Amino acid sequence: MEKMITVVGAGPIGLRTATGLKEEGWEVTLLEEHEEIGVPANCSGLLSVSGLERNKIDFSDSTVNEIYGAKIFSPDKTAMAIRRKKPVAVVIDRAELDKSLEKKAEKKGVEIRKNTRMIDSRKDTIFVQHEKRGEMLKTRFVVGADGAASKTRRLVMEKIDPKAFVRTLQVTAKGSFDKDLVEIYFGDFCKGFFAWVIPENKTKARIGLGVSGQYNARDSFNKFVKDMEIEVLNESAFVIPITKPVKEIQKENILLVGDAAYQTKATTGGGIITGSVAADIAVKTISNHLKHKKPLTDYWKNLAPLNKELELHWKVRKYLNSLNEKKYNSLVKKMIKSGMEEFLEKHGDMDFPSKFVNKMMLSPSKWGLLPMGLRLMFS
Repeated sequence: MEKMITVVGAGPIGLRTATGLKEEGWEVTLLEEHEEIGVPANCSGLLSVSGLERNKIDFSDSTVNEIYGAKIFSPDKTAMAIRRKKPVAVVIDRAELDKSLEKKAEKKGVEIRKNTRMIDSRKDTIFVQHEKRGEMLKTRFVVGADGAASKTRRLVMEKIDPKAFVRTLQVTAKGSFDKDLVEIYFGDFCKGFFAWVIPENKTKARIGLGVSGQYNARDSFNKFVKDMEIEVLNESAFVIPITKPVKEIQKENILLVGDAAYQTKATTGGGIITGSVAADIAVKTISNHLKHKKPLTDYWKNLAPLNKELELHWKVRKYLNSLNEKKYNSLVKKMIKSGMEEFLEKHGDMDFPSKFVNKMMLSPSKWGLLPMGLRLMFS
């Protein structure tokens, strides 16, 4: 069988897409520009247990810590605590997760070519650089799963908005931490996003923040940690696409998926769970095209349920970005007073906010938050 499909990028989403296509019976080549899959790991590594289980992602060998909830801090340090009896999220070793997905792909028969960087694609030919030497590969379809800084994206989108990204800086550090709870901080020092402390255990955590593209992430990070007693072990910097769902993610024989298609949660920046959902939809779309001659343009239509959730994440992000520090302080106090801590403990979902937004609006004790709810539903 001819080499029908080339997937660019061997992160979790590219690996899932390639494996799914192979399971459908197609010949698949997966290109990875690095010599080792999973390195570097540009990710905070916090994933919901429900999302992992829904998508049948085996995280048993890559789990570093189990998370039972979160503390959310307003700029004046008012804290809202959400805690459950069972783990709601896990901190993962991204390299280990990627390697486990790599093994699965190889077992299914996916051809993985490392040290191979895509340069261009035209019709049925993809141009690559393999170990510093140019090559041409024949292919019928290209799936761009090459992350936030996607090279495939420029082949599909006419214009890429630089404002659709946040800049992040994250360190792994020694210190003293509550290993059961993630900490989230809002304030002017991290405009356009937030800061986080994700514990790996009682003495080590991943500490980072994101800011809108016009701000300096390192300056903001230094302000955030200046009073913390920590010892920095290593650091990484990466960008996250933060925007509403973008329709321009398919052109001719090319589809984008995951971060390359901006399929991240605008509230948190997470993309593995939503990207996994999109990967399965991309697999279905391509297979229906090959088996039943359905148009590749069905990809956008097939994404409708996921895009509904991503749109709501975007509305929440727009609302939060509209608040100054005084309004943030007021919002957190209102949420605590209305019993939102207990409500989120019962109904909260990291991945699919529509599951609790409507319930929130139907709860009389939450009516003090009505302006926020109306903006989320109708803006």
